[in-house]
Amino acid sequence: MSDATPPSGPYQAVIDYIESKNFSHTPYPEEEKVILTLSGKHANYRFVARITHDGEYLEVAAYYPFKVREEKLRLSASELITRANYCMPVGKFEMDMKDGEVRFHVTHVIEGGILSQEMVERHFMTSYFTIDRYFPAFMQHLHAGYTPEDAVFHAELDYHAEQVEETPAPRRKPKARPARPHKEPEAPPTSQAPDLPDPSTPRKPSRKGKGGKPPGQGELPL
Repeated sequence: MSDATPPSGPYQAVIDYIESKNFSHTPYPEEEKVILTLSGKHANYRFVARITHDGEYLEVAAYYPFKVREEKLRLSASELITRANYCMPVGKFEMDMKDGEVRFHVTHVIEGGILSQEMVERHFMTSYFTIDRYFPAFMQHLHAGYTPEDAVFHAELDYHAEQVEETPAPRRKPKARPARPHKEPEAPPTSQAPDLPDPSTPRKPSRKGKGGKPPGQGELPL
């Protein structure tokens, strides 16, 4: 006869959910803990789910496959985590300042000792999608020189795009041409009357010379 403590109802709900999804896992009934690995879009993540505090809490922790090993980067990585956690509705990112281990941790209060598979799935999937979403942010900051602010902004880019209201650009008005100063029309030049010969002076008839004369000048008869 085995002296092992039978698993609690909440722990069995966790096991039932994992087995219903055919996830490969390693159970630890004595500790009411189970460990498994899930493949995300960007990496593979280790999950640890456990029932703690005498069956009062379900805790799900998802671990990144890296550590912030450089101590000088842990401070800026903490800023990235703080920015990511701001307005996070469920769960939070955490980092061990001793070794740089980073994880996403979510806790659920079990009421009346009853834990449904639907609630287990909600917390597993929340952890899964959240840790996978922010994986590029950590890589961009640690290896590509992005600031924590820019790295988180890019991770949440689809959220920011949803908040932008697309309005058509106003039609640009043609630029008005500067008014030209009014200019009075110039008066035609006044022609001076030609000097008329004195009628008392006898005139000498002229002839058309070679090459002709300028237009407008008449020809006198012989």
